[in-house]
This record gives sequence, C-alpha cells and structure tokens, in this order.
Amino acid sequence: MKKFIRTLIMITVFFAVLASGFNMCFNAAMKEQLKRCNVAVNRINREISDTMAESGASPEELIAERTDAWKKTYGSSAPRSIVFIPLSSSENTFYTSVDKRCAVCSIYGKDNELAGFVQYTCSDDVFANIRRILNIIIGVCFLLITGAVIFIHFAVFKPFRRLSDYPERLARLRDIQKLPESKSRYFGKYVWGMNMLTDVLAASSHRIHMLEGEHQKLVSSIAHGVKTPLANIRLYTDAVRTGLYSDTGMSSDIADKIDSNTAKIESMAAELMTASEASCDGCDIEKELFPLSELADLVRSEYTDRMALLRIPFTVECINAPIMDSDKYALYRAVSQLLENAMKYGDGNGISVKMMKQDDSFCISVRDKGELLPENELPYVFRSYWRGSNAADKSGCGIGLYVVHETAKALGGSVHVRRIEETSEMEFVIYIEQ
Repeated sequence: MKKFIRTLIMITVFFAVLASGFNMCFNAAMKEQLKRCNVAVNRINREISDTMAESGASPEELIAERTDAWKKTYGSSAPRSIVFIPLSSSENTFYTSVDKRCAVCSIYGKDNELAGFVQYTCSDDVFANIRRILNIIIGVCFLLITGAVIFIHFAVFKPFRRLSDYPERLARLRDIQKLPESKSRYFGKYVWGMNMLTDVLAASSHRIHMLEGEHQKLVSSIAHGVKTPLANIRLYTDAVRTGLYSDTGMSSDIADKIDSNTAKIESMAAELMTASEASCDGCDIEKELFPLSELADLVRSEYTDRMALLRIPFTVECINAPIMDSDKYALYRAVSQLLENAMKYGDGNGISVKMMKQDDSFCISVRDKGELLPENELPYVFRSYWRGSNAADKSGCGIGLYVVHETAKALGGSVHVRRIEETSEMEFVIYIEQ
C-alpha cells in the first residue's frame, strides 16, 4: 500500500510540475509578445502624431489608410484594433487602459496641441486558447494515468500479492486451504487452476501416504515374521552344538554354518525394522531464524476459515514474539497434523493453539475438547500404526502422531500428551530446545 501511495504522489507531483512549468513558459511567452506589441504601439502612435503635425490629416483617415500596412510591418505584434478617441473640450473626460492588453495614448497635431487619444488593443486570444487546451490535455492525461494506476493496483497488483506466495506455501505445506473463488477476469482461471492443482496434490499426497503406510506395514510384517523361524533355527543350532542330536550325524561345523546364516538373517531383519520405522517427513529440515508469531500467523491463516465452516471455536495465541531457530514449515506440518487429529477426534466444542517460550525451550500446545483417551493408552500414541480405542470408526493408518514425534525429534525436541480432566481436554505439547 505504501508503494501505491508513493506512486500516486509521484504522478501528482510530476503533472503538477509539468503544468506549472508549461504555464510559466506560456506566461513568459505572453509577456514577450506584450513587449513587442508595446514597441509597435509606440512606433505607430509616434507615426500618427508626426503625420498629423506635418500634414494636418485626420487621425481617423490615417488609421484607416495605414492599418493594413502596419499589420504587414509588425506582423503578430501589430495591435488587433486601433480606435481614435476625439478630444471634446466641453467634457472633462479621463481615459486609461483597462488591462495590459489595451493601451490609450495621446496624439498631438500642429503646434503640439493635444488632438485626442488612440486606443490600441493587443490580442493574446491565440495564446490563451492554446494554454487552455493544453491545460485541459494535461488534466485529462493526469486523470487517465491516475485512474489506470488505481485500476491496475486494485485489479492486478493487490490480488497478485495475495496469490504470489500460494505456490510456495503449497509446495512447503502440501495440504493447505484452497484459494477463495474469484470472478476476476485476470485471476479467476488462475485461482480455479491452483485449486484443481491443490486437489490433485492432496489426493496424490494422501495416496502416497497410504502406500507408504502399507509399505511400512509390509516391511514390518516381514521383519516380525522372520523372527519366529530365526528363533527356531537358533534353538536347533544350540541343540546340535550341545549334542542333543549327535546321533543324527550333524557335526559342529554344520551348526556353525547354521549359526552364521542365522546371524545374517537377523541382521537383515534388523535393517528391515529400522527402515520400517524411518520417517520421510523428518529428513528435509531447513533451519532458519524466524519470529514465533509468524508460525502462529501461518496456522491462523490456514485454519481459521476451515474451523469457521465447521463451527468449531478456534484460537491461536502467541505470547510475545520470540525469535526461534528452527524449521518453520516442518513445525507447521507437525502442528497441522495435531489440528487434523483434533478435528477428527474432538467433539467440535473448541480447539486452541498456544505458543510461547519457556526458559530454554519453545512450547507449542494444541488442545481439543472431546473424548479423553484412557490413561493406559497414552504411552503408545506416538508409536507407528498404533490407533487408540476412539479410532474404531475413523479413517487413518496410525502414523500421524508418529510423524509428529519424528519431526519434533529431528528438530531437537520432543512431543508429549496429557489428559486434562477438569476441562475434558486432550493436550499435545511440542517442546523444541534452543
């Protein structure tokens, strides 16, 4: 907005300077023209007086005869009209010029007697008309340009600034609120296309998430399934080594080979288990300094409208604005997962987010009202694929809170859960140490 106001001020100043400079130049030209006209008037008046003194000719006749010649001689500097005013001895009359374009000069005849007055009128109508037209053109140009700037600002620049950071947020946050529909001829189709892209990315992200969960389940199942035959092989190996099956002819060398293969299988199973517990969401950490209030604003901008549509009371509070050195978008994804769970498992009577700094750590709390998890289930909520007793009729694969746990861990923090009996709330708190 400041740039827009500055642009309007610059345009106004430019046209004001242009109009002032133009009028000053015209005034100077008009003054110069008036000077030339005064010179012509003095010469014509002297010529009339000299001619009358020599020949005694009538002033009216002289003016009528020589007007054309004077116009040819003096050109545009010649007076527009020359009128003789006779001197009446019976009247006490006083003549003077009414403005700078009109001059009244006395003329003298024979014996240097006053014969009357001549009124000379100089014309600057052409200059005045040109100045008026050009001033009108400057004013119209100012209005057109100012109107165009205002229109472009409100119709193009202002909507574009609201939309410019949406692709980056979509890339970083993955699942965000759609853009409000617009009938703008410039951005309507863009908004429609971005919302379609958001739907496609959300569907793809959900499918990838589900496939990743199924893949991890498969790997985990294989790893757990291998454990039983491994245990049996180790038992048989121990039996052979102790001579329990010595009558079968199995030697200690064979037992050592079985033991070696068992160790290899155990190693493979351990790698599979490690892979199944790995989380992709905690790997792309990019730490930077940012005010904690920016994270609060980001959460507020993405969820306020959604909560309003669901009629869920929603508050986001950030105490002061401490500077945090962490990954703002990774934290947002963790808070977003907690909010999604709050909307899914809460009763819709209220969700609150509170952010603050406590001693040497930052605290982000998410509370939701609804059914409380049993106390004996709380130690398991951050395990992968684990689902609570309140999730029987809810969709999901049980890795959302596990992702939050891994993200907090990757950021050098932790996440905790507790029941608040007094207010019937579940609270999840992310602590990030600094």
